[in-house]
Amino acid sequence: MLSVKTLHNLSNLAATEAPQELRLEGRDLVALYALNSGMNKPAILNRYGDALVEFSGWNSSVSVDGIGADLWTHAFHVELDRERTRAFLDWSSVPLRQDVPQDRRMLKYQVEQVVSLSGNGAVVEYYFVPNEPMRDVDLTVGLYKWYYQNLTRTGDRFSFVSTDLGRLETEQRMLPRRDTPVLVRSSTPAQSVQTLANEFGVYAIDFSYTAHSPKIYERTLLARLEVIMAQGPQSR
Repeated sequence: MLSVKTLHNLSNLAATEAPQELRLEGRDLVALYALNSGMNKPAILNRYGDALVEFSGWNSSVSVDGIGADLWTHAFHVELDRERTRAFLDWSSVPLRQDVPQDRRMLKYQVEQVVSLSGNGAVVEYYFVPNEPMRDVDLTVGLYKWYYQNLTRTGDRFSFVSTDLGRLETEQRMLPRRDTPVLVRSSTPAQSVQTLANEFGVYAIDFSYTAHSPKIYERTLLARLEVIMAQGPQSR
C-alpha cells in the first residue's frame, strides 16, 4: 500500500519532500492523481498517456444541509492498492469547520472515492460518511475533457471520442494523432446531469446526486460512474 496525506495543497511541505502525482496502472488504463492541485482526482488515461476524462476536485462539490464547498478545499488522503488495482481517496471536512460562522457550522463528514481498474474499464464510486446527524447531502461530480469530440447522450450515458490533444492544441485546431472511443455512464440514478460548453465545444459533464438522512458512521453510496474505453486508441 502507498499512502500520502495532505492538508489543502501540501503548502506545509517542500516540493522535494512529497511526490507531485501518483499513478495506479491497470491492464489498459491508468488512474493519475495530482497531489498539489485540484485537477486529476483522478484522470483516467490510456496506455499512451492520453487523458480520456478527468474527475475534477476543483469542480466537484458537496453540500450538507445547505453549506457547500468544492472537494479540493477539503483535506484529502490517498491510498493505492496496486495488487487489486484499486485506489482510495478520502476527503474530510475537518479543516473547513473553523471557516464557517457558528450559526451555520460546517458539519463533520468524509467523502470516500474508490476507483477500480479492470481491463478496459474504470469504476469510480463516491460514498458519504457522516460523523454527526444531518439531513440533506448533495454531491456534484465534475468530469472534464478539453474537449469532448462527437459527444452523444442517452439518459445518463455519454459516448464520445477522446483525442491525444490538450486544451490549447485543440483550440488551435491542430490535428490529433490518436482517437480513443470512450463511454461514460452513471449506474446510480443522477438527480441531474448537465454539460458545460464554450465556443470550442463541450468541456465538462456535471452529475449531481442527493441523499437524505444518511446514517451516522455508515457509508452511503452516492454515485457510481463507469469509464469504458470502447476501443483501443486508433492512429489517424
